[in-house]
Amino acid sequence: MGIYHYKFIVDGEVRYIPDLPCVADETGVVFNLLDVNDNVPENLESVAEFEAPPSPDSSYGQGLLGDEDFAKDPVAVPPQLHLTVLGSENSEETPSSPKPQHVVLNHLFIEKGWASQSVVALGLTQRFQSKYVTVVLYKPLKR
Repeated sequence: MGIYHYKFIVDGEVRYIPDLPCVADETGVVFNLLDVNDNVPENLESVAEFEAPPSPDSSYGQGLLGDEDFAKDPVAVPPQLHLTVLGSENSEETPSSPKPQHVVLNHLFIEKGWASQSVVALGLTQRFQSKYVTVVLYKPLKR
């Protein structure tokens, strides 16, 4: 509840919308006004149309899984998850890797044993502001 002043900063410049209510402060900077008041409608029944309908009772439950649930094939992995740093070829010619897709960020990927190598690789890509950091850990399968 109350009156709030707000402004927009576009390309480093303070701006306001002249079509909306506005006021200037003592330094001459113009702000738009937003008047928020505790409005209670006179007809409370009109508010009921905005309420969400109740969920059906059948949509929730704690039923046990049956044999047919365990016989189903697992869900297929989305194709985007195959485009990881572990599955890409390392090229010395390109100074930087392409920008990773957002769907592979913050996922741990595991690649086991390539051909004759008994190595497991763990890979993780994270985003920090506009940069991407990928960590790959190679570890022998046997100790």
